[in-house]
Amino acid sequence: MMTRPEVRAPHRPPPPPQQVLSQALAYAEHGWSVFPLVGKTPAIPRAHESGNPCRGECGRLGHGYHDATRDPEQIRAWWGRYPNAGIGLPCAPNGLAVVDIDPRNGGLETIAGLEDEHGPLPGTLMQMTGGGGLHLVYAHPGIELPGKLGPGIDVKANGYIVAAPSRHPSGAYYAWSGDGRFDHPLTPWPSCLGHRPVPPRLRPSAAAVRPISNLVGLVAFVLDAREGERNSRLFWAACRGLELVQAGKVDGAAVYGSLLEAGVRTGLSEAEASRTLHSAERAPRRTGVTA
Repeated sequence: MMTRPEVRAPHRPPPPPQQVLSQALAYAEHGWSVFPLVGKTPAIPRAHESGNPCRGECGRLGHGYHDATRDPEQIRAWWGRYPNAGIGLPCAPNGLAVVDIDPRNGGLETIAGLEDEHGPLPGTLMQMTGGGGLHLVYAHPGIELPGKLGPGIDVKANGYIVAAPSRHPSGAYYAWSGDGRFDHPLTPWPSCLGHRPVPPRLRPSAAAVRPISNLVGLVAFVLDAREGERNSRLFWAACRGLELVQAGKVDGAAVYGSLLEAGVRTGLSEAEASRTLHSAERAPRRTGVTA
């Protein structure tokens, strides 16, 4: 079993704001999108979304980690406005999957049990969280991952993590372990830590797909959209279409092709309609579909 000593980021003088900005820019240059945090919360005020599902497609800021960017001018503007902000790193968009170990809630015992069962976890980039915890940063495998591995261990794959040199609520600071660098190659996600079954997805089709009987009503529902409800109707129809895919009643390519065409005919751009369709893949679905 691989043993790990208790890890605590040192209590040291806070880094000057310019150092935090420089690190945010370094992450962006490395290829990681970033956004500013107040504590562990996105600093940018939440945008008004009128109840419609939105992950930044509207072009306005205020969508949490979906605002993250690699644009250096935007990053400088953010830290000019929030000079004491911490740094947020989205996980999946940056290709990261993070094992978040919290010793206070049994994380060290859980990781010891996993290593007793599967052998030592492969070494990878590590970050001390400042509160005595540890982030093991692996390369995201591109599949759904479990949300927890046991008491005291969360998997951060669909959200974000706080990155060094951000300040932890304890007063300590996040820090990359070892030589303090973050740009080491990431180890692939360990297969022994598992994954979730992949939900049905809307697969684009190379050829145009005509609406089939099960989809006629959904297409009509989208086409009847008025100004201001095009995205919400398309999102709802995609969710219902995915339920039909899950029930084996229709092919995912047929759903994608039919609803994409319908969304474009209502006035959405193809890119916007496609984003809405793929947003539906992450939404919970009903069971017992009989249509």
